[in-house]
Amino acid sequence: MRNLTISILIGGVLAFFFLGVTFAALSVFRPGWLRQVGGAKATPVSVGTLVAIVEAGGQVPNVTPIPTRVGSQAPTPAPLPTQNGPCSGPQQMTIALLGMDTRGDQSSFRARTDAITLLNVNFAAQTAAMLSVPRDLYVPLPNLGAVGIDQDRINTAFLFGDIYGVPGGGPAEFKQTVELNLGVRVDRYVVINFGALQATVDALGGIDIDVPTPIYDPDFPADQGDGTIVLDIPAGPQHMDGAMALRYARTRHQDDDYHREKRQQAVLLAIRDKLVNPQAVARIPALIVALQGLGRTDLTPTEIAALACVGPRIDRNAIQALSIDGTMILPWTTPGGASVSIPNRDLIAPVVQQFLGNP
Repeated sequence: MRNLTISILIGGVLAFFFLGVTFAALSVFRPGWLRQVGGAKATPVSVGTLVAIVEAGGQVPNVTPIPTRVGSQAPTPAPLPTQNGPCSGPQQMTIALLGMDTRGDQSSFRARTDAITLLNVNFAAQTAAMLSVPRDLYVPLPNLGAVGIDQDRINTAFLFGDIYGVPGGGPAEFKQTVELNLGVRVDRYVVINFGALQATVDALGGIDIDVPTPIYDPDFPADQGDGTIVLDIPAGPQHMDGAMALRYARTRHQDDDYHREKRQQAVLLAIRDKLVNPQAVARIPALIVALQGLGRTDLTPTEIAALACVGPRIDRNAIQALSIDGTMILPWTTPGGASVSIPNRDLIAPVVQQFLGNP
């Protein structure tokens, strides 16, 4: 039984190539631990105040997020049709891996999703693809017209969905925003905070990344307070603990958000590579303990089992790393002075099709 349990955990992590599956795996042992809190009433917040808070850093104090409208239940994820095959999973599954802009012991998930990576797993072809979406992509947001929000950065969709009681909460608002603007149906989501990434890397004993260009960021945010530190990472092979991996994934002052997307993908793949090592088996229990309370997901145990089956069958060379980069957007400053990115949909469409396996 213990060997079966370890196999499911390892397979699940490989399926995601990311720590998000570890949160999902906890559902097998403790069903419902990641369920959203229901029935709370949201404190009214004016649109102007909320937007100002988001622009200032995304934190929304004294506001209780709700996953659904008052009196309704959080929706149960619709089951995906399965295919005939060794893993009995769906033909494809697209999962949103979302990094929440909270740090330290903040785990309320009331903030922007500043790291957005879509993961497409093709069960039939046994391939996978990652698509990084820039946080500043300025797009229409559905369901929010009644509160005066027609469009905003894509990283606000999850936050606004929770704050304004969109049916299904932040996850539903994010999924519908992605489908409306990119034509990608997001089947499931995993959301984590800064602490989850750091805890995962530390529990695995660190990760190894070949840094392509040196990093020098004299204004990197300090771990505590509002100060800054100097982040200096030489080029070449680097062994990173959790704190350094998080800094590497977050820094952007020396280049831009699009280079940061590449660094985030490198961190995800490095975690995947570390988990392939048989020595990782002994670290799984510590990893589970470290990650409790640091994530949310709507993956079901059955879906985790299917991902656990297909994960080890996907070769590293069968994983595509794609991005919506600076060549596919138009920089723009809103009337309020915010710097955003207008998507060039004609240039983005082929990348999305490649992500979905439809070149």
